[in-house]
Amino acid sequence: MTTATPHKIQLVDPTGADPGPNPLTLADRPADIRGKRLALLDNSKANSDVILRAISEILNDEFEFSEVFYVKKHSASLPPKPEVMAELHRHADLIVTGIGD
Repeated sequence: MTTATPHKIQLVDPTGADPGPNPLTLADRPADIRGKRLALLDNSKANSDVILRAISEILNDEFEFSEVFYVKKHSASLPPKPEVMAELHRHADLIVTGIGD
């Protein structure tokens, strides 16, 4: 698998607190997503499932994913539970997440 050069980002805290000097290294991106396993992570807000499923249909038409896996968070304001993260790791090569309302 060929991957792109990792990119780094610097976090900025809107409260003015110093997030530290070390930039985050983003995960490797696949050179091609055709045939990969797509996961949809719903944040549980109204209509996020509608938006995510529409996005997945558009993407699937072009990239023909081998699997489309859907999972919903228990709360929009909290990070996913460990079991949700484990399911994503088990079923996905790439993840699309989004919000609704």
